[in-house]
Amino acid sequence: MGHIGTIIEKYRQALNMSRKELSENICSEKHIYLIEKGERSPSVNMLKLLGDRVGVDLLKFYPYLNCENPMEVFKKIQEFNMYRINIEFELLNKVTDEAEEMPDFNKSPWNLEIMLNRLYYSFYIKKQYEETSAQLRNLLKEAEPVYSDDMFTASAYMLIGSCCFIMGDNDNAKKASESAYNIYLKKQEIVMDEKLITTIIINVLGLYYVNCEFDNVISKGNEFLQTKQQINSFDRLHYVYFLVSCSYYAKNQRKEAMEVLKKAVYFLMLDYRPTDVGYIALDPRFIDMLDDLGKESEIIQEFREKYQI
Repeated sequence: MGHIGTIIEKYRQALNMSRKELSENICSEKHIYLIEKGERSPSVNMLKLLGDRVGVDLLKFYPYLNCENPMEVFKKIQEFNMYRINIEFELLNKVTDEAEEMPDFNKSPWNLEIMLNRLYYSFYIKKQYEETSAQLRNLLKEAEPVYSDDMFTASAYMLIGSCCFIMGDNDNAKKASESAYNIYLKKQEIVMDEKLITTIIINVLGLYYVNCEFDNVISKGNEFLQTKQQINSFDRLHYVYFLVSCSYYAKNQRKEAMEVLKKAVYFLMLDYRPTDVGYIALDPRFIDMLDDLGKESEIIQEFREKYQI
């Protein structure tokens, strides 16, 4: 089993930092030597101080200390999550092939990440929806007693939701998306990728919208928008704005629909996203809303001309 000292030593050496420089005002130089040799374990507070000194959150490496190469396993899993979220499945398949050559990914629990990647590929590339859904449920059962990574679990539930939605099983699609959403609700206690969180929200709001649960779209959508604005993050918020505005419009709350619609339009006049808008424009209610509210707003008319809607 590895120890956190090897991680500290590698980051220190990468910065050409001496043990004396790392230890200054934190502990003795000898104590750093003993930590790096695995003969002492730093406290959580000391670990935070050392992490600040080398510019990395050292606590995030603890789940990987049983690996032969913890830093490489950590790096690969970060790549897995990035390619899943960005829907880059050819690249995901390539990096999965690379990971399979590493001994750590051929044993539990890291082999579960490999299995999840292959199922993403089966869904998006091979389009094997029913088989993928069944295998994902079995994978979650297998993972439950040995692997509690929240990004892994949320990613699996989102993929189940997508499978069910394509197969026309909206009830189970909603249940799976809500399971991923409930993981997001624990965000104060866990660390999750911001893009993954946004994807979870868009998925669950989309399923509420398809099922005409407009109050849920409005309440959960506005709550998420407020959270994102507080941290000054705007990744793909136009999807959320459009879903909320269409839900207001479906409830005949034209004033509220107009207010939220304008926010989405302002974003998309600054950041050109024709693929996103083309997808949203498939909703007849969205077109009806533009026809109706666009009469009262120059910016909406300019938006329609820019995107040829």
